[in-house]
Amino acid sequence: MAAFDADAFAGQIRHPHLRRFFDYWRAKAGAREMPTRTDLDPLEFRYILGNVIPVDVERAPLRFRFRLYGAALINFFGDGDYAGKYADQLLPVDYAPFVVQAYKTAIEGRVPRYVERDLVMNLQRLVYDALTLPLADPAEPREIAMLALAMLPIERKLMT
Repeated sequence: MAAFDADAFAGQIRHPHLRRFFDYWRAKAGAREMPTRTDLDPLEFRYILGNVIPVDVERAPLRFRFRLYGAALINFFGDGDYAGKYADQLLPVDYAPFVVQAYKTAIEGRVPRYVERDLVMNLQRLVYDALTLPLADPAEPREIAMLALAMLPIERKLMT
């Protein structure tokens, strides 16, 4: 596997808030592979806080639980607050496997992930960018305890 090129990765991120959040994650990691979940302070990323979803990584079986669900995302997706729910419970049901696989890829690869999405869901066209950042367990740094997911809506349009 090729080494992760953080500068090249940052250059792909089109939205300044997501790039800034990635730079924050890098700074908190320092010389480590990734920061721990306790390294991040929400007061330090208030500029994007309503677009952040902390996702707990549970094992045996592997599942992803939304600790919180950013208020801006509740408004954008319009399908409710998923705080406390699991990624495999997302609606519509054909969207859940896509999200679960993206999270698995993030923890298996142990590197950030960035996607630009353009999809139709619930008769709406949704365009958004998503940045997934792995966070190590403070007690067991080789284990990923959480993902910090930041999503920035670009466009939402009702399909006719």
